[in-house]
Amino acid sequence: MSYIEWKIEEDIGIVVINRPEKRNALNKQVREELFQALKDIEKRRPRAIIITGVKDVFVAGADLYVMKDYTEKEAKEASLHGCRIFSFIEEMDIPSIAAINGWALGGGLELALCCDIRICSENAKLGQPELRLGIIPGYGATFRLPRIVGMGIAKELILTGRIISAQEAKEIGLVNKVVKRDELIEEAKKIAKQISSAKIAVSYAKKAVNKAFDISKEDAIEYISLLYGSLYNTHDTKEGISAYLEKRRPQFKGE
Repeated sequence: MSYIEWKIEEDIGIVVINRPEKRNALNKQVREELFQALKDIEKRRPRAIIITGVKDVFVAGADLYVMKDYTEKEAKEASLHGCRIFSFIEEMDIPSIAAINGWALGGGLELALCCDIRICSENAKLGQPELRLGIIPGYGATFRLPRIVGMGIAKELILTGRIISAQEAKEIGLVNKVVKRDELIEEAKKIAKQISSAKIAVSYAKKAVNKAFDISKEDAIEYISLLYGSLYNTHDTKEGISAYLEKRRPQFKGE
């Protein structure tokens, strides 16, 4: 891979976007390499995946040098391509953590939005400045951002293209935590290690929360009940309850 580096460390997948000469901008190759890396990591079934960028940039957006020559068809295809990959991240059984180490603009913020947890360094700057270029967010911010920060704030950020600080991002609930730059990855690992090792239950909990946004309360109850019931066919659920009653640490197997 030319622009994506990844490894498994302490049962945590770590993905680094490495295109510093273009501020980690997303073009088709970067998106495809990111997708392939995530699929490769998913096969290893780590506890969580951390996504970050090199230097002081998470992702500064999509590649404008490519975008300026798009035809209508090419623009639509690029949007669909990015949306499919970001939806894959959102729907993975494995929880994802965006470790925002600097600028996260446009497609960069959209990448962070599809992750389950977002933390950022004190120097981070976040925003959806697409309207300043005469375009709109193309990878999902228009439906993910309102779910996270509310409709009013989401519309303000998208319509004005305003860039916000790490602290403001924390205040509006866009990120979970702000830490020092040199502590970012360790903090992300710390959060990853706090995620339950009962991997099936984790994946079901993630599915249940995601699904709740798209269906009625009644349908959500039905869906949750199905997931809850099916867990009792797994080794891990029986082991988790038995271990608690026997006052010992559970030995989860992911099955």
